[in-house]
Amino acid sequence: MTTLSAASRAFATSPAVAVIGLLVIVGCAWRSTTIGGAHEIVWLNLTIAAIVGGFLALGWLRPARVGVTAPQLMLMLGAAGMTGGLACDAHSGGFAVLASVCLAGGGNFGETLRLHWHQLPAMHLGMIAGGLTTVPLLRNLRKGCRRQFCARLVQNLACSAWMVVGMTAGTLVFIRIAAWAGGSSPAAMLGGMFGGMVWGMVASVSMYRLWYWIIARAD
Repeated sequence: MTTLSAASRAFATSPAVAVIGLLVIVGCAWRSTTIGGAHEIVWLNLTIAAIVGGFLALGWLRPARVGVTAPQLMLMLGAAGMTGGLACDAHSGGFAVLASVCLAGGGNFGETLRLHWHQLPAMHLGMIAGGLTTVPLLRNLRKGCRRQFCARLVQNLACSAWMVVGMTAGTLVFIRIAAWAGGSSPAAMLGGMFGGMVWGMVASVSMYRLWYWIIARAD
């Protein structure tokens, strides 16, 4: 028990773990969807760049004072749940169907969001469930973090909503980049979902900080 507690606290004080963990999870997602193609490595590299860029933006918006921040931890746990759900959806053919529809013709944001939920329900539920585990985990690791961003249920759900929005927006952006480059690939769609999820969290943290800035100015 003591060893486990020490390991948990060591994890909580290592910000780089969240980035590395998320990149490993993305690699697992790539394998679970059995993506192939000549340009797969290009989309993987672009996805890694989008994720690292998002983490740098989060570090600027919310500097880590005590190791891994709540948004970083939520991203990693949400991505783990997302990957597990995606494996289930891919096994039942949902990912292949969604990829063929999305790559055949770009829809609008609302239609793409509806298709994502319809074809990849386990992926979305897994992401939300993984993110929710941040609430009890942070409270256990850091007794004084009850006011920390995403350490409360309502804030956590708001973060999840922004992550879902980011996943859909990221998919549309990556697919349009693929079309502009003269090709299309399921890897582009998958990369857009993971990269968009991170930037959805960036948008969530930005809105949170803007809200508190407005309140501070009002006082």
